[in-house]
Parts: sequence; C-alpha cells; structure tokens
Amino acid sequence: MLNSNSHASTLFFFACALIFVGLGFRDAWPPDEPRFALVAKEMVNSGQWLVPMRGGEIYPDKPPVFMWCIAFFYLITGSLKVAMLLPNAIASLVTLGLTYKLSLRLASEKAAMLSMLVLLLSPQFLIQAKFAQIDALVACFIWISVYGLIQHFYVHVNWRWYFAAWFFMGLGIITKGVGFLPVLLFIPIAFFAFTSGSHRGKWSLRMLFGPLVMLSVVAMWLAPLLYLGLIKQDPQIQQYLSNILFKQTAERYANAWHHIEPWYYYIVEVIPVFWITPIAILVSKAKSLKDALTHNHAYSSLLIWVILVVIFFSISPGKRGVYVLPALPALSMVAGLVLANSTVSRGLVLFARAVTSLISAVLLIAGLALLFHEPTAVKLMTRFDSDSETLVRLSIVLLVLGFAGLCTHIVYYVYNKKRNAGDGELLARQLLAWLFILTVIPSTFGAWLLNDYRTPRIVLQNAESQISNMLTKDSTAFEVGIVSFKEQYLLYSPFEMAHFGYHTPKEVENGTAWAWLTDTSEPFREQTKISDQRLRPLTRQRFLLVPSDYKFQCVDLSQATSLGVAHRDEWLLLPDTAANATCDLPANGPVFNSYDGSSD
Repeated sequence: MLNSNSHASTLFFFACALIFVGLGFRDAWPPDEPRFALVAKEMVNSGQWLVPMRGGEIYPDKPPVFMWCIAFFYLITGSLKVAMLLPNAIASLVTLGLTYKLSLRLASEKAAMLSMLVLLLSPQFLIQAKFAQIDALVACFIWISVYGLIQHFYVHVNWRWYFAAWFFMGLGIITKGVGFLPVLLFIPIAFFAFTSGSHRGKWSLRMLFGPLVMLSVVAMWLAPLLYLGLIKQDPQIQQYLSNILFKQTAERYANAWHHIEPWYYYIVEVIPVFWITPIAILVSKAKSLKDALTHNHAYSSLLIWVILVVIFFSISPGKRGVYVLPALPALSMVAGLVLANSTVSRGLVLFARAVTSLISAVLLIAGLALLFHEPTAVKLMTRFDSDSETLVRLSIVLLVLGFAGLCTHIVYYVYNKKRNAGDGELLARQLLAWLFILTVIPSTFGAWLLNDYRTPRIVLQNAESQISNMLTKDSTAFEVGIVSFKEQYLLYSPFEMAHFGYHTPKEVENGTAWAWLTDTSEPFREQTKISDQRLRPLTRQRFLLVPSDYKFQCVDLSQATSLGVAHRDEWLLLPDTAANATCDLPANGPVFNSYDGSSD
C-alpha cells in the first residue's frame, strides 16, 4: 500500500489527529465511562486513591490503575471531559508506535509501515482509543510485555526488556486482571527455541526472577490492602479483597454471570467485524502467509499467541468483544508482513472499497429514513424514549457521514480512473480519507449534537428547579436521594446525592430509602440572620429521585413530579411529604453520600 520511502511520522501524526480530535467535546457516556470518571473524580476529591469508591461505596469490580490514570489527568487538566479520554488515547498511540518499531526490528520499513496502517484501519483499535474503557490501557501494557519478550528472544538478548515485560504484566494485572496474557507467548517461544536449538544465552535461571518482578508490582497495590484486611481486620476491605481477588477473577472467568456467549462468539461475531482489516488481508493472501511464516519463528510465535489468546477467552462462558483487543496488534503485524512480501490484489482493493461504500450507503439511507420515513422515526422514538429533535440531530450526523464517505470514492475514482485499480498506495490514501471523515465528524459534530441525550443533565436540572419551587418558607437547604441509580446521575448531579447501595436488593433499597426520606432524628439546623437580627433554626427538606417503573412503595405517588426522560427512564421527584407514616419493608440497607464519600 504505502511505499517504503514514506515517512512513519506522517502516518503516526495522522493517527494522533484521529485519536485526539474531539477531546473535550463530550461528557462521559454510558455504560462504562461515567463509572470510571466518577471513581476518578472521587479519588481526587477525597484524597483516597487506594480503594476505588463509587458514590462513597467501594467499587469492587476492577483494580484501580485505569481510574488512577484518569484521576491523574483530572488533577493536571481540571477537566473530566479531557481527563477520562487521555489514558486510552496515549496508550493507543504507544501501542501503535511499538507495533511499528517491533515490525521494523523483525522485518523491514515497508512491513512496519503496513503493520501500523493495518492496526489503525482495524475498527476495534480506533473505537477503543476514543472511549474511556479499560481495555485499550491493559492492551497497551500487554503489548509492551510482548514487545519486551520478542526483543529478548528474537531480536537480541536483552534482559532489561525481559524484566520490563514482567513489570508491565504486573501493571496489566492491577489494571484488569488479564495482564498475564503474554505468559502464553512462552509456549511458542519455548517450542521454537528448543526444537531449533537456539535457546542458548536467552534461557537461564535468571528468568525465574521475572515472575517476582510481576508480583512485586502487584504487591505495591495489594500489600496495603492485605494489611488493612488481614491485620487491621477492616470488614469493608475484607469484602473488597474477596470480591476483587476471587469473584471478579477466577469465578468470573470460570462461572460468569453475565455476557454469556457460545464458544464460537469471537470467531463468528467479533473477529470478522472488528478485525476485518487484518483478517481480509490474511484470507486473501493465504499462500503468502504460509511463505512469510516459513522459518520465521518470531512472526509464527506472534500468530500462535493470537490464537491462544482467542482460545483462552473462548473457554470462558462470559465474553465481550473488547476482551480480545490485546491480540490485535500482533495479528496486524502478521498481516503487515504478508502485504509487504506480496502485491495488493485487485480482489482486495475491490473488497475494501465495497465494504467502505456499503457502510457509507447504509449511513446515508439510515439518515434519510430517520428524516423522511415517519414509521421508522416513531418506532425509534418509542423504543428509546427519544424526541423528534434528537432524532433529527442523529439523522443529520448520519447523512453527513454517509454523503462524505461516498464522496471519497467518487473523488478518487474521477481523479485516478486511469491508474491501476490495484494500486495499493492509492487504496491506502482513500481508506485513510474515509476513516478521517468517519472519525472526525462523530467525534466533534456528532458528540456536540448528541451529548444532551447521552447524559442526564436535563433531568437533574429539572430536579433542581422543582426542588427550589418546593422548598418551604423555613427551608433553604435540602437533601436528595436516588434509588436504582447509575453512575452518571451521581457524576452530573448539581447537588449532593444520597444513595442506598449499588447491589442492594430492591425491597431493602425501597425500605431504606423510605426510612431516609422520613428521618427527622437529626434534622439539619442552620443559624441565619433575618431582618429583625434574631436567629432562627432552619430545617433541611428531603427529596427522592425514583424511576417511574420502579413502583416505589410506601409513598403517595400522586405527589410525584415528572422530571422527564433520561437513558430510557422517566424520573419522578418525591418530596418527603409524600412518604407514608409507616412502611413494612426492611430498612436495614446502607446509606452513602455521593460527595464526601461518607456512609452511615
């Protein structure tokens, strides 16, 4: 595609533009981004970084490194919009750069450029680079580890890189648990080393210190927790350790309780779509693949490692497409080598243009359908509890994307119609132009248009306005609680918010929320001067945010005020006067405070 004289910096800076464009244009969007942003924000506000906290409650599902990174950038920038996206943006560029560098060491400048291009054109890579999920960061740590092992065993003996590989495995483990995946690379490395007799100098007893380096990194975070849990007998830390060390790792892998998919899920549903670029190249160049891997132990090891990673995740009943992201750079390297050693066939060119044309046409047709086909628009508004204005905004984004995407094909056809249809460099330029359009427009214009729909700000602003109107003459302060909450409601709330536990059973949550709403045992008292210079006490009123389909008991729902719809839920505001005098539901659940992290 790109000739060997092209500068790697040009493609890398283009990747920087794709990944960084739109930074700060939008807020954290569900399902995962608000959770990590909220945890990071609480770290900064509370000064407690050891244990991730969600609205004052321990968040036990993931280790803290990704949230640490967001919190670090939040401290520097002061903007959560920017901070939440920077870790993955930087990590993805590191992954891209190391893919180029490793290919250059193992093969050639041309193979390195093509490997970087293949990775950039793979949908899963760019999607994860632009969203605040953990996977791009852990994939970066895993890829650094793979880079170190390949350097040591196939480029030249380098014990620094060997131990660095184990160091980053440790970082990967305290990022998402699966940081040990590069260990699987030892299977093909050992096989080729001992069958070819090339193990001398690369294998020695000092290798055994590698796992100790990994465990030392894990211990930097885990040791303080073990001290608090085992020595100080902190029950919350003990529960956290049990969850993070067992339930969220071994149990989640062997006996997953959600995201259940068949064993062939990655092979059938994920890889053909999200790894379409390297897969299309390898399928169309099957003979060249065999030739490229013959006597090439480094690339053979990388391909075997990719297969082992896919098998590893396929064994577990719980599967998500992003789990296999760490293996994508290795496959891109293999595809880049194959392309470098062969020519770009006419069939591959036609396939690439057909796929991009089809995607552009589908986007254009979808935009037209939303704008002019009323039954489709009504069906979508009903399903997603949306409004016509949001749908019009979405249709505009789709129309612009589809039209601009098709224009890249028209321009290149007209301008280059006399050139060879199998010109790889021409294809690369067209694909990059198409990718630029499909990345920049959604990241800027699309994010700006759809941001209000993807956050609960309007509902929360309505709540603030309604509460202001409901405050009695003797009250200038208030408390707000929420049931069945998601992290975005705490993250974007303009006022202090109490909640009753993320995993609290509904019946207990209902009873505890009712008890909180009616609690007058410790009323808020504030002294304020009035016109006659006397002082009088003020009481704080309480309100509750409840989804309309929650069917909240022990209150008079006729006193509820609708606040509108957010994330497909209609939200109601209940004043404390709506609470019944008694309630038979259990009220022994926890109460957490979203601002100061306290609980009672």
